[in-house]
Amino acid sequence: MTEFNKFFEPRSVALLGASSDIRKWGYRILHNIVTGGYTGRLYPVNPKGGRIGKLEVYKSLEDIPEVPDLAVIVVPPAGILQAIKECGQKGIKACVVITAGFAEVGKEGASMQAQMVEIAHSFGMRLIGPNCFGLMSPSRMLYAQMANAFPPTGPIAVVSQSGNVGFTIVRRAMSTNFGCSRLISTGNEADLHAEDFVEYLSDDSQTRVIMCYIEGFRDGRRFFEITSRASMKKPVIMIKVGETEAGSSAAHSHTAALSGSDTVFNGVCRQAGIIRVYNLEELMNVGYGFLCHPLPQGNRVGIVTLGGGWGVLAADACSKLGLEVVKLSEPVLKELDTFLPAWWSRNNPVDLVAGAPPDAVPRVIEILAKYEQTDAVISLGLPTPAVEWVTADSMGADGDQKIDAALDMLVSSFKKVKDLSIKYNKPVIFAAEFPVPKGDIRFQHRAMSALAQQDMVCYSMPDEAAMVLSKMVGYSRYLQSRGRAV
Repeated sequence: MTEFNKFFEPRSVALLGASSDIRKWGYRILHNIVTGGYTGRLYPVNPKGGRIGKLEVYKSLEDIPEVPDLAVIVVPPAGILQAIKECGQKGIKACVVITAGFAEVGKEGASMQAQMVEIAHSFGMRLIGPNCFGLMSPSRMLYAQMANAFPPTGPIAVVSQSGNVGFTIVRRAMSTNFGCSRLISTGNEADLHAEDFVEYLSDDSQTRVIMCYIEGFRDGRRFFEITSRASMKKPVIMIKVGETEAGSSAAHSHTAALSGSDTVFNGVCRQAGIIRVYNLEELMNVGYGFLCHPLPQGNRVGIVTLGGGWGVLAADACSKLGLEVVKLSEPVLKELDTFLPAWWSRNNPVDLVAGAPPDAVPRVIEILAKYEQTDAVISLGLPTPAVEWVTADSMGADGDQKIDAALDMLVSSFKKVKDLSIKYNKPVIFAAEFPVPKGDIRFQHRAMSALAQQDMVCYSMPDEAAMVLSKMVGYSRYLQSRGRAV
């Protein structure tokens, strides 16, 4: 078993600092491991012994009848060095240190942190943390973490120097029904750094997209070399904070991170193929884009819209982001003329004004997708107006059944468009407002979850769709510049 498999596929876990006191993290973490359904062997450790629920509590690591693959430590700072030494003596090779109070608090804490690593390495042990939220590996049903979140297995991996940001990302993914492959809260990175996990995840068959929250780096050259290799295998999407003086100061007091020059980091992203984003909303939206769409070959886009204003907003956003809103050829215009009303815009964006037939959206999408001068399509508005009609008529006794029918209709219409995207190997990116039947905003959440189950996504605003496409174009160009076909 490799050192990283001991973190993410452990057959047995020891929890040092386990507690029956609900107010303590030793209880919360044990509770999360048990609640998450971990099926390996779990060994709570506390000098008091006894039992916590159905689990026997071991007074020391020596009493455990095997060498655990993984140790999770949540003892007070004064006991950390001894705890790590005992883990090493037991033969444990992978350890997560939840406890805080080290380099982030000053020189004395930094000295203890250095000793921690020295002791661990003397036994051939690797460390995550300290000052971290823990980790999760849903395929193993392992949730060795402070936060109460249990996502199903899915394609999104999260590497975060901040525990609460990491779990915010996970919860956002859960809210739209996208699962998680791994989450690592790296904390102070005394030993293993964010780039170590990016490297591991780049070869992880369960992971398709790597999302990162970074506050700073210990070894910029190593970070660049590793992420350059990783980004050739799968998208690495990253928030790097500390771009202002206030943010840099906050990052240092949070995880003792060295933020560095923001200009330099932009250069690193361009050269390493990192997809940089600037807030959590962008991070999630871009990640979903890579999960749900093929990469575009270039930056040329066709736009179809159910409302003129949204089309103008999308065209402006595309132009500002370096996307080319292509001019439609005369043959394409004539093909559209065969079924659109005489007063349609005859332009790109294709504005489906009143009078367009009910099946106009998928027909226009296919025409734009097969057009040799486009690399992608942005579609604004729901692909079938029947969803609006059915939900608008949902006030009667059979209202819930009509809403369910509308949801099925919506997913089916998106699926037809996804089939077109696959057929022409071009991304078709949607943005739309969802209906609110009977004033119930939960319809949108249900719709987004149902779409996610089919690897589909719909954004809420036209500029979001344009932004996602621009990031995909940038990554596609990076891969092409390194000789990789997309």
